[in-house]
Amino acid sequence: MKTYKLNEKFKKATKAQKRVMIAQDVLAQIKTKRYVAESGCWVQPNIKAACEKNLKDEDSVQELFAKKKIKSCNVCALGGLFMSCINLNNNTTIEDLKKEFYIGDFVYDDSKISNGLNRIFTQKQLILIESYFEGSQGYFKGDNEKTLVFLESYNDDERLEMIMQNIIDNDGTFKPSKLDI
Repeated sequence: MKTYKLNEKFKKATKAQKRVMIAQDVLAQIKTKRYVAESGCWVQPNIKAACEKNLKDEDSVQELFAKKKIKSCNVCALGGLFMSCINLNNNTTIEDLKKEFYIGDFVYDDSKISNGLNRIFTQKQLILIESYFEGSQGYFKGDNEKTLVFLESYNDDERLEMIMQNIIDNDGTFKPSKLDI
């Protein structure tokens, strides 16, 4: 019932409100240790062994996560946003999760992502968020000195939390100039 109410609230929200809700969910999942921030990782679901054999491609990732059949996930910044978007809108199946393993390609090509993440956040914002989390060492390579300083100054958890808090503080827009670097 709680999930249904969140889904309805999310549907009615503006794009900026959705971005804030997603960032808030990422922070909540980190706090409860359902997300483990990990650079170089996309979404690595930690599925209970007893459930893994019975998963079907059409199974809802949101339901599996809510029922704790997916106990936790190791995530990068994009992975955390992706999973929290799933938690709020329930548009992704196990099959989608497998196909979207190369999320960087989907973002780079501006291809449709099953849960609509790249219709809520702009391509530019997603690239910027991921670049700051990975220090321009991930999919979106670059040689931005500021991202490298951010990478070297904070651990994975701290960077992910700071990025999400920045999105919340700036009404749904990631503004790196306001990071404490």
